[in-house]
Amino acid sequence: MPLPASHPSLKIVLVVTDPELSRQARETLEQRFGHHVVAEANTGPAMTRTLQSVAADVVVFDIHLPHMTGLEAIRQVRLQRSLAAVALADSRDLDHAHELLAEQVETCLIKPLEPHNLGPAVLTAWHRFSEARRLREENASLRQSLQNRKIVERTKGVLMKRHHWSEAEAYRRLQRGAMNQQKSLPDLAQAILNGAPVDL
Repeated sequence: MPLPASHPSLKIVLVVTDPELSRQARETLEQRFGHHVVAEANTGPAMTRTLQSVAADVVVFDIHLPHMTGLEAIRQVRLQRSLAAVALADSRDLDHAHELLAEQVETCLIKPLEPHNLGPAVLTAWHRFSEARRLREENASLRQSLQNRKIVERTKGVLMKRHHWSEAEAYRRLQRGAMNQQKSLPDLAQAILNGAPVDL
């Protein structure tokens, strides 16, 4: 049964040590929830290699993997790319569940796992990841806007002092210069601060 149109169909990598659980998880995610399992792995090193070579939205992984823990693997992967993560933990990991959520994963499920719980967990992880990414991008945009404003203000001050213009005149000339040279106002302002000859 595919997901409703309002829910995304996600590309998922499964990293599960139990072959039967991996099979059940794949079938449930694809047939019941409409996602696409694009790759599978069963060790920590294989998890890192797979996630570095395959385009995926979400990884579902065992915390306890051979040769490298799932958390170590996801740390390595996230140095190069970002994606949502669902950790499959044992009951002995319950004491660390809050640390897991704070550190590397968006959602944590405790085994023994019921495959039908994977669908909601994957969507929860994806939405949390997407919201965090949106906030990061929004903050970056706000920081850039503030930086641009500071550059323009500094340049206005330079022009006012250099040409004895009023603030309004300096700004009007900057706007006209940016339009004539087909540059953004902050780019033109930065060029002036850098000493480039600019005709205003």
